[in-house]
Amino acid sequence: MMKLFLLFCLSASLVFVSCKNSGQKARNSAGIDTTKFYPINDFIKSQIEFVDLRSFYIYQKNDLNGVKDSIALTKESFKKIAAIFLEKDISSADKKQHYTETVFHDLSTKSYTLNYRAKDIAEAIQNIDVLLDENTNQVKRIFIRSEFQHNDTSVVEQCNWKADKSFQINRFSKTPAGFKLNEFTYVNWNDQNK
Repeated sequence: MMKLFLLFCLSASLVFVSCKNSGQKARNSAGIDTTKFYPINDFIKSQIEFVDLRSFYIYQKNDLNGVKDSIALTKESFKKIAAIFLEKDISSADKKQHYTETVFHDLSTKSYTLNYRAKDIAEAIQNIDVLLDENTNQVKRIFIRSEFQHNDTSVVEQCNWKADKSFQINRFSKTPAGFKLNEFTYVNWNDQNK
């Protein structure tokens, strides 16, 4: 009987120590962020480098409230315009806590879509969709939707990057007085299906 009692005490103390250590590990790791968001900035930087290392003819089409024009771009101008995508980074620990990630298989586009949606409408970047090819897992497109105030103007901005080919930036601005501005920028370096 005494042996059974000692065995019970030994087992109970092992369970207690094990639970205590698990609790400490859980408390210690509670502040560690292990969530991995798709590295959008790394992808955009690699795309910018892809263009920089080649001799593509780069051009930009603009449409400002229906007034259209187009110009050839230098690589430096291309980099400056493309930098807007780098400003949309939500992967840092202090930012990604404000977003939820969902993943789904979109049979119509033959893509896996990684969606990052803001938990609060006060966030400037409201939504990001990364479409990965279902066979290669390579990025096909990135869509970024932002909503923000610039002085008294409300701005909705939609950015769309088509891998290895082109990108678009659409801005819709509206003031309280009713002034509206629609800006469309399209930059192409390798897209034959304009």
